[in-house]
Amino acid sequence: MSEAYEKIKSRLAHKSELVHAFMNSEAGKALMEVLEDEFFNGDLFNPDPNITAYNLGRRDVVMYLQQLKRLRDDGRI
Repeated sequence: MSEAYEKIKSRLAHKSELVHAFMNSEAGKALMEVLEDEFFNGDLFNPDPNITAYNLGRRDVVMYLQQLKRLRDDGRI
């Protein structure tokens, strides 16, 4: 594999490790509940496409954190 690929993989593993450790703590679990309630579980779509894009962006941040944790949970990293 290329050196660039290995660097990316290493950075992803590091991020996943940090997120996994935090999200398994009591504070991390509580914060994720707050983030999910505020940014993930609400309405996405709005007649104004700018608001829809904004809502999707907020939701994507929570999804990114969930995916980083899941990489470690599933043993893929």
